Amino acid sequence: MPGEPGDIGTANSEAEALAQAKRSGKDIEVASQRGESWDVVAKPDGTLETREYLRPVRAHVDGEWRPVDVALERTAEGSVSPHFATVGVSFSGGGDTSLVKLDKAGRKLALEWPSKLPAPRLEGDTATYPDVLPDVDLRLTAQVDGFTQLLVVKSAKAAANPELSQLRLKMAGEGVAVQETPQGGLTAVDQGAGGTVFEAPTPMMWDSSPGAVSSNQPGTALRKPSLRKAVPAGGNGRQDPGPGESGQLARVGVDVPDGGRELVLTPDKKVLTGPDTVYPVFIDPQWYSPRSAAWTMASKYWANAPQWKFNGNKDAGMGYCDWYHCNPGDTKRLFYEIPTSRFAGKTILSAEFVVPETWAASCTKKGVQLWRTKGIDSSTTWNSQDSSDFWIKKLAEYDFAYGFEGCAAGDAEFKVLDTVKEAAAKSWSSVTFGLRASDESDTYAWKRFADRAYLRVQYNQTPPQIAMSQLSMEYGGKCRVPEKAVHVRSLGKIYANHVTDPDGDDVAVEFQAEWDAGDGKGTIARWKPGLTSFKKSGSDFAVSLPSNITVNTPVNWYVRSYDRRGYSPWSYAGSPSGCYFVRDPKVLPAPKMASADYPESKPGSSGDDDDPWYDGVGRYGSFTVGPAGKEITKYIYGINGDATPKNTLGTTEGAARTIKALPGDSGLNFITVQALDAVGNMSEPYTYRYKVRAGQPERATWAMDDGPDAKQAEGSAPARAAELHGGAVTGADGVMGKSLSLNGTDAFAETDVPIVDTSGGFTVSAWAKLSKMPSEPAAIATQPGNHSPGFSLYYSKDYDRWAFSQFASDTDGALPVRVMQKKPGGVKPGEWTHLVGVYDSGDDELRLFVNGQQEAAVSYKTPWDARRGLLIGASSSNGKPNAFFPGQIDELEIFNKPASANEVSRLYAKEHIRGPGRPARAMFPLDEAAGAKEVTGRADVMPAVFHGSPQPGADGVDGKALSLDGAHDYATVDAPHFNTMGAFAVSAWVRLPKDKPTHTAVVVTQAGTHASGVELYYSPSYDRWVLNQHTQDTPDAASNKVVQNAGAAPQGGEWTHLAGVRDIVAGTLTLYVNGVEAGSEPLAASWYADRQLQIGAGAYSGKQDNFFPGEIDELRVYDRPVSLHEVRQLVKQRPLVKGRWKFEAASGSPVVSPDALPDKRASRHDMTLTGDAAIGAGRVDKGSLKLNGTNSTAFTNGVPVDTSGSFTMTAWAQRVADKPGRAMTVMSAEGKSQNAFAVRYLPGDKGTGDGHGRWQVTLPGKDAEKDVMITTVDHRAYQDAGDWNHLALVYDGFSDELRLYVNGVLEEFSCPADADSAKCADRSSRSGNATSFGATKALHVGRAMMKGSATEFWSGQVDDVWAFQGALSDAQVKKLAASKHDVPTQVPND
Repeated sequence: MPGEPGDIGTANSEAEALAQAKRSGKDIEVASQRGESWDVVAKPDGTLETREYLRPVRAHVDGEWRPVDVALERTAEGSVSPHFATVGVSFSGGGDTSLVKLDKAGRKLALEWPSKLPAPRLEGDTATYPDVLPDVDLRLTAQVDGFTQLLVVKSAKAAANPELSQLRLKMAGEGVAVQETPQGGLTAVDQGAGGTVFEAPTPMMWDSSPGAVSSNQPGTALRKPSLRKAVPAGGNGRQDPGPGESGQLARVGVDVPDGGRELVLTPDKKVLTGPDTVYPVFIDPQWYSPRSAAWTMASKYWANAPQWKFNGNKDAGMGYCDWYHCNPGDTKRLFYEIPTSRFAGKTILSAEFVVPETWAASCTKKGVQLWRTKGIDSSTTWNSQDSSDFWIKKLAEYDFAYGFEGCAAGDAEFKVLDTVKEAAAKSWSSVTFGLRASDESDTYAWKRFADRAYLRVQYNQTPPQIAMSQLSMEYGGKCRVPEKAVHVRSLGKIYANHVTDPDGDDVAVEFQAEWDAGDGKGTIARWKPGLTSFKKSGSDFAVSLPSNITVNTPVNWYVRSYDRRGYSPWSYAGSPSGCYFVRDPKVLPAPKMASADYPESKPGSSGDDDDPWYDGVGRYGSFTVGPAGKEITKYIYGINGDATPKNTLGTTEGAARTIKALPGDSGLNFITVQALDAVGNMSEPYTYRYKVRAGQPERATWAMDDGPDAKQAEGSAPARAAELHGGAVTGADGVMGKSLSLNGTDAFAETDVPIVDTSGGFTVSAWAKLSKMPSEPAAIATQPGNHSPGFSLYYSKDYDRWAFSQFASDTDGALPVRVMQKKPGGVKPGEWTHLVGVYDSGDDELRLFVNGQQEAAVSYKTPWDARRGLLIGASSSNGKPNAFFPGQIDELEIFNKPASANEVSRLYAKEHIRGPGRPARAMFPLDEAAGAKEVTGRADVMPAVFHGSPQPGADGVDGKALSLDGAHDYATVDAPHFNTMGAFAVSAWVRLPKDKPTHTAVVVTQAGTHASGVELYYSPSYDRWVLNQHTQDTPDAASNKVVQNAGAAPQGGEWTHLAGVRDIVAGTLTLYVNGVEAGSEPLAASWYADRQLQIGAGAYSGKQDNFFPGEIDELRVYDRPVSLHEVRQLVKQRPLVKGRWKFEAASGSPVVSPDALPDKRASRHDMTLTGDAAIGAGRVDKGSLKLNGTNSTAFTNGVPVDTSGSFTMTAWAQRVADKPGRAMTVMSAEGKSQNAFAVRYLPGDKGTGDGHGRWQVTLPGKDAEKDVMITTVDHRAYQDAGDWNHLALVYDGFSDELRLYVNGVLEEFSCPADADSAKCADRSSRSGNATSFGATKALHVGRAMMKGSATEFWSGQVDDVWAFQGALSDAQVKKLAASKHDVPTQVPND
């Protein structure tokens, strides 16, 4: 099919498609952006290309896209229908059946012929019913979006038949009312919400007479046909003239009496039976489903007669024609209106208007002009377009000839870059192109063009909007809304953080600030420093505020980014928040901060040389605040937030104090501090920024994804990569498998973060073989600090023996504390040696083992934590690698405990330590094949062995889960995996049965001899979740309990995320439930629980009890504290499917369509259908919910998701009518006074620039009648009536952000730089500072509810509604938007 992208690969999102196109060098289609009349393709050069077709090129049938095919075929029911069309079209197979039926989203229109019909003759897209009246044929031709009807009166005798004086056709509408239009046409209006469902332009009739001589050249005789080969008037192979090629043309009278149940067509008598009439005579009308695209022809001969949509023909003429077949001689112009809303805000790189030329008068190239014109409609005629202001601008002029003997038909292409750029910049809903001959008196310039035109546009993705959360101030911290503007005395730097481009292009940032300077001009932008230098995508930018900012007046600053092709929207677009501050010289100066653990990040507007990344998440850092002025008595601070009195440090005369802070996430973290004096005067804030690496991954995970016949749950841990440098080579034979070979000059491997806390007990074990005797120290493994190695296992050249050392401190020039072999001279090249270094923090001792035997031990009393990445094959001094190892290294293992002599012997025997003590914190087998760029290690994790009859393979939050009976089932990991005396965290997803247990139900414990070192459980006494540590390992030990004190009570049948964190720096034991802190207690006495880790039951003096009934999934343990942000990420990365309604069937009384959740243990919410709601044809699979817009809807009992927290709602929606007369709601959640959310469609108005309407989400902050703050986001995505649109509402309750996606895309529109701000505003379909409430009554599909009253009924269809607890990611939304049939009911993979 012309314009189709062809048989190419597909990807769900633009990002995936671009990446795939770059890799393959081929075009890749973006599946989520495919529609009936458009498609999007990613190009290998990193750009995207959209084709916007004039007419639909595909139809969605049974969950699949099919190329449109209007060839007719007989159906099993006896009717005649096209293969694939966008509207349901059915013609009579003969007899008493309806002549034609139209069906669109359940709105139906049927026309009845007054008498029995003969069986039709089928020819391609046309059904001909012969002699429906004597010598009168009826032709019905299927179109992709409707049909044309043509009555062919073949003789004067036939025309004299009284039945032709008025044609009376019975009409039956379902959900529509047929009305006459002022132009003499017909419209079938939706009875639910108004708007046109079907339309018929003014019916016309014409005869076969040649007409008068053309007015272009008076008196010129018509040329003879021998001068050229005749061409059909239409594209169907018949020689019949169209209305524009007839000597007689007239409108057909239209009347709709009897309440719309009859259509009366009154032919013009002069044309039908006049003395000059030449037969046959043709009488239409044509019916279509309205679309935003349109086309028409203007005939100078028939200057007042519209030729809408080429009168149903596939092509039409253009230019001056006095050829024989063009009777009457005429001049014609063509118009094509194509939607351009899809390009709003895009950076347009190229654009072509493409239209097939089907015939030319000769192969001599003749000129054609392309213009931008005013819009067209079904009343457009020659006279209405024949004015200079109608033809707005000439866009192109080319000479070409296609479609004659010797020059085949082909596509004419016109470059329209500037026009489409303007349409994108000004957010035009459409552009109308006009075609006219360059010389309208040249008969050889006559051409014919098809209705298969399209607009081909190549564009770049502009950078995404920089969110308010990405902005901060050196003095001032996070962005503030106007009423909470921060007061500052220092005009430091302002930051735009992590600025990205979707194509990975370099970006620059434009900062601006506005304030009222008191000059009478009001609040205007007064600081415009221009663009920064370009930096790589993902960089931070900083600029210094100007010194001329007015004192004591609110200042608002904002940013946008630029990728050399286009701008993002300004940061304030679509958001009620802002970045406000007040310059106030009276406020106290801010205290300063510094940290050796996490040096300050100081990005500039260009290079990032002073923007280091350190250590990792989960590792505390020490930050010094002060000194400050002597009047200062205390400091307050906030970690990744504003300073708060909750975090207070007292001081005397402004002396420096130390803050211990745990980074919340990888990347940028910050601490904001303020100083206070004795009377409470507060300083300006200072924000200390620092960059953090990803940090220590979880110690162990049991995903519970094992098969149904499994006897144990396999454990795992994330990989830890060490990048190879210099001459490091993999693949040489080792002690066990392969090994790592090093050249002794520049070769080593390095991890990004440390492996072990060197301030506590640890062990490092490795096999090593020297290739030669080194001339300097040669390190096997080192974990460095900023200046000194935290430990080093190495060969000492000075002492000529193996050694293990730690340094006295992490300072330049610190001395080592070393333990060595007893004697020198025992080291030989070419021999494998097993070496183990141990630091025992309990005994304050370093030990060295060689080949299984302890060589020596020395006292070490000044341990410290080395915070930089592990080096394999080298050491480090002041951040620079040295002491390179010549030879091979194999089987490097590191433990976060001191290994016993017995365990060392087992390591020497090439055995992995898997109990009774803790297994290795990191194992690097070094078995990579030759040519590897990195070596990989991971923590050793033991399996959880099943006892009783646990059932693996149950439905889980992600994949499968382990199901336990609550009486006998549990699982054990036969060794501890963390130290209960130190910092740790445990987390799991759990689900209690619907009938909650009456006994304590333990999720996980790490046991001691008698008591549990930690246990996480459900307490029926409290009806809450509990985190507990016993204070000693005795049968009667006291408990240190944290009982859930926030959030709802545990719900049976619902998945819940639990996390318990022991933080020895903060001194707290904290419980989190679904990402929210639910209680915290000070730490009590601690002890080491050194027995098994147990899942699903408690362990008490060796006996199991308190069995857990229900499911457990994704158990994780950490041997470090985790931050609140990390806990929230664990929740966010696992959204839960809480309901899905496919509307494949409905039954019962009342009529119910089932919830499609496959998990039988989950709470279910079936949909009850009310009013006239019914099952119709679907978008994803077979069925959908068909709604009439007046009384039909579907609802659940209760709301499946907690709308007070993070949630996502998605649905496919199809509105039935063009330009409905009111707002309509797709879905909503009912509260007492407000809808917790509503997803709506608001009709547009071309006159106000609103185009085709917009989608909208509303989110009230509370369920009240008054003083309610409602967050609203709009999305002006292009849509035609009848198009299915995928809608996704995403609310992230952790970041208070509301997003609306249409067809997988967030709207981000940026006005051009020179735009008038009064006429153009940046747009974004996401908003910050959004708050919500929890609705409990019902989820409604197809209406909103306000204080118990229904409103805004949806008129159309809704399909495949999903409810998720949690915020889906961009990628997950795009996958749903690209979904086809048979989509499994599970969270889409990210």
